[in-house]
Amino acid sequence: MYLDSKEKPGRSEVDRIIQTPDCWVSWPVSVNGNRPTEKETSTARDHLESLVNDPHLRRKNRGEIDADSRKSAEMLKMLPDAFLFTGDGRQGNSVRLKFRPNPKYRPPNNEAKVFHHMEGILLIDAKQIRLAKLSGTLASDVEFGFGILGKLQKGGTFEVDQSEVSPNDWEVSLLDVQISGRALFFHTIGEQQHEVKSQFEPIRPDLGVTEAAARVASDSNQTMARSPGSR
Repeated sequence: MYLDSKEKPGRSEVDRIIQTPDCWVSWPVSVNGNRPTEKETSTARDHLESLVNDPHLRRKNRGEIDADSRKSAEMLKMLPDAFLFTGDGRQGNSVRLKFRPNPKYRPPNNEAKVFHHMEGILLIDAKQIRLAKLSGTLASDVEFGFGILGKLQKGGTFEVDQSEVSPNDWEVSLLDVQISGRALFFHTIGEQQHEVKSQFEPIRPDLGVTEAAARVASDSNQTMARSPGSR
């Protein structure tokens, strides 16, 4: 269970998330710094009830999560082939590596094409050999269909941080995308997005969806009630 804070142009939202084996459940803690409206709360409650009562919706939710996980894994598998690396010393407990596009690599799809235009740094936890940070900048413009289908502008940035939230359990704790252009390249990531995940807590591995739904709503309401800036 954790808090998921997302910022996009014109909107910020904090949700509490509980991950269960069947699906992930969420509840809004705040929207644009305010308590959720009655309509927003009603929509969240209806969605939770649907997840609890509809196995098909739970399978769809789980399928989308697994698809995103596979896509992330595919991107990481690209790293050794898509980039050239040079050592850049140490940063805290991590080994620091610089990377730049490998000119011999041929991206198989649009996501890989965007990724391949990045240059930046990797931080690898020296003890557990885990990716702690990937920070890149678009080194050149990225065109799709010779610019007809879209174009992303040079200078855009992409950053992912992973943190050890419990012994040997690493989770994405920060995602920041600041890319300008006319093409969207991830169906779940906008061109401008800042997301921070925090307050990770372990839950029972056998926690059911019904209990998770009740807990995520209850804990989220308590979080908002304790917040001094809520209104």
